Amino acid sequence: MGKSVLLVSSNLRKAKGQMAAIAVLIFLAALTLNLWLMLSMDYKQNFERYHETLNAEHVTLVVDGDSAKLQKFLVETLDGDGRTAQYCLEDVLHMVGLFSCQGGEVNSDFVFLTKQAAVSREIGRVEIVEEGGIESGIYMPMLYKSEEIAVGKTVKVSIGSNEIEYKVCGFFNSIMQGSHNCGICGLILTEDKYKELEDLGYAPKATLCSVRLGDRAENQDYETMLKNALSGFAPAARKSSNSYDVVAQARYISQMICSGIMSAMASFILLIALVVISSNINNYIGENMKNIGALKAIGYTGRQLIHALLLQFLGFALIAAAVGVIVSYMIFPFVNTMMISQTGIPYQVSFLPLPMFFTFAVLGGAVAAAVCFSSRRVKKIEPIVALRQGIQTHNFRRNHLPLEKAKAPLNLALALKTTVSGMKYNITICITMFVLTLVVVFCGMMTENVIFDMEPFVNLVVGETADSCISVSAQIEQEFLQASEEDERVEKAYLYNSLSVSHVGGVELWATVCDDFAKVNNQDIILEGRFPRFENEIAVGAKYARERGLKIGEEVAMTADGKEARYLITGFTQMSNNLDKDSLLTRAGYQRIGEMQNINYYLNLAEGTDVEDFNSDVKEWFGTDVNVTIDIRSTVEGASAVYVSLMTVIVLAILGLSAVVIVFVLYLLVRTMLNNKKQEYGILKALGFCSCEIKK
Repeated sequence: MGKSVLLVSSNLRKAKGQMAAIAVLIFLAALTLNLWLMLSMDYKQNFERYHETLNAEHVTLVVDGDSAKLQKFLVETLDGDGRTAQYCLEDVLHMVGLFSCQGGEVNSDFVFLTKQAAVSREIGRVEIVEEGGIESGIYMPMLYKSEEIAVGKTVKVSIGSNEIEYKVCGFFNSIMQGSHNCGICGLILTEDKYKELEDLGYAPKATLCSVRLGDRAENQDYETMLKNALSGFAPAARKSSNSYDVVAQARYISQMICSGIMSAMASFILLIALVVISSNINNYIGENMKNIGALKAIGYTGRQLIHALLLQFLGFALIAAAVGVIVSYMIFPFVNTMMISQTGIPYQVSFLPLPMFFTFAVLGGAVAAAVCFSSRRVKKIEPIVALRQGIQTHNFRRNHLPLEKAKAPLNLALALKTTVSGMKYNITICITMFVLTLVVVFCGMMTENVIFDMEPFVNLVVGETADSCISVSAQIEQEFLQASEEDERVEKAYLYNSLSVSHVGGVELWATVCDDFAKVNNQDIILEGRFPRFENEIAVGAKYARERGLKIGEEVAMTADGKEARYLITGFTQMSNNLDKDSLLTRAGYQRIGEMQNINYYLNLAEGTDVEDFNSDVKEWFGTDVNVTIDIRSTVEGASAVYVSLMTVIVLAILGLSAVVIVFVLYLLVRTMLNNKKQEYGILKALGFCSCEIKK
């Protein structure tokens, strides 16, 4: 061991700059790797921990109406299913609504509860994370905490077509109702404000059904069963639901994005570091051939020399990895802040031994493997050959480019010969540039498609966008359409209604109903095949179809409102808004199994039209027959703001890391080239060339 330390000390004196550059690369690899492991191994588990701590639901259903008959039916249905472990029914208020947040609008199915009921729920208990001491007002999900929405400030909540102002009393954490991404968003009111809203009648009374299952894996099937049963009992009742799997995925989209990018960056940087280490060892062997021969001549074995190299590189790698892990814990609070802005679930940063262990194991193992693989030829070098600078008396390798027989010009032949002889050096450059090119191109694509031009990102996530969405009761549909045709501000109006249907043998899907899919703005919703045109046709999500083995041309059975019908699959959709559990139906197609009580129309407005003013005019014209009006652009901007800010930070971080990697890799490559051509440069200087001319 002592001899190896002496050799390491000798090697380091000759290559301080190179080892420092390699240490920086390992440091960056450890930093990104440990961040990735913390996000992927523990951060997602935070959802499960809070789910158990708050005894949260596996299936949540809210249905308008609080009659004894309805609740009796729910009790009989829940008791009659052996998968039910625990459930409770609560009286709440339920209505579609929206409020302004982060420069846009958030809309969802709102469930209103009193504070006392929310914090004392047997299933799905709410945790107050910030209390402002204000006695009358509203508690908001912590996801929406911002400069605009803070304790003591006023928030305007549109409930249906009505608007009410509330003072923010505090913020809460709810696992299944703490975000618009959950499908159901809970809002907690103080007793007086709840009674006021109930008396105003803006939000109808409803029943909130919270269910925990014996086997959590059954949550989506159970949700489908419960909604199908309720559709048969009360087909006209408005209802919303969610399930554990869907909420868990929806609330951790940013975590999955960030985790995937971190893993890719860690892999790229580690690959570059290993290539550089391998190149550095090959350069060391070539440059120190005589020293290796001398060491072997005085009794050192090839194994001892390799052990010294292993100790040198592995020691530096582990030290750099330790620094990288420490710095990752310093950076993680900032990453956590970005994640909470999308998850809406608090996370306490703490020391995690398992990610650290894997970081050291992966980096240490990779570096050790690279050193052993690159230095294996040290064992084969004979002392006498090494003392001759590695030149053997006989070399039986084939000369692929004999200069005396080359037909190419001498300069070209020499260039080709140099290229072939320096193949390992060229491979190092190629791999490095390939990886860095991938990273830079990825950053460019993210910058163009998410930061500067959001339309491709929005089309992928949301699917369809327009200027305004107006939800009206079915009774005034024709009157509304006539008014839209006569209004010069309206360029196009088309039915675009989202309803739930159930795939027989599958799970619940969100069905988008349109009178004519040729009118939709985003014709790229269909990934393969075509839009439905006839009443017996349907398009389904590509991911869902792949999971279920569905093919274009096959028939599937769908149910809604207690009816069932079969449809021919005409295409596959690509949207991530509902985690690809989507389907498209014509209006006639949906009417085979259900009736629309409320009609949603998307409208394209003339350029320069103020959407808010237009929506206000529609409310004034049709009064209470307008359920809700939505400024779609504003809503999309508000919902996507967190993703844009996240992508901006990620792109800037990647570009910074790439710049650092490029600088150190170029330093190592240039240093290696200079060491390999010392003799040539000496000859050139002896002939009269100056340093500036050689650099050129």
